Amino acid sequence: MVGEFGYRGERFRATIHGRPGKEELFLIYMLEDDEEGPEISLDRFEDPDNDPNQSLEDCLAMLADRLMKEQAISATKPDAEFAWAQPKTSVNVHSGVQAH
Repeated sequence: MVGEFGYRGERFRATIHGRPGKEELFLIYMLEDDEEGPEISLDRFEDPDNDPNQSLEDCLAMLADRLMKEQAISATKPDAEFAWAQPKTSVNVHSGVQAH
């Protein structure tokens, strides 16, 4: 699954693989111009501190906090909660039929 979310006034893109509570998470900080910024990942299956009962949203928020701290990113709205968002970017896929 690929999804975007807002958290603390910032925008992130998450790629999630695996089963609930044991996912592999890849998180990218999205820049103003829809370019990808710094990234971070977490393999919940191998993380000894993983709580498989922690919600995906709480885990992504924790990972976003870690990324912002590591990259010295200041939150524009520090009190803003986690919220899934419609992606600002999309991919156009052709029908697979090519004209000769």
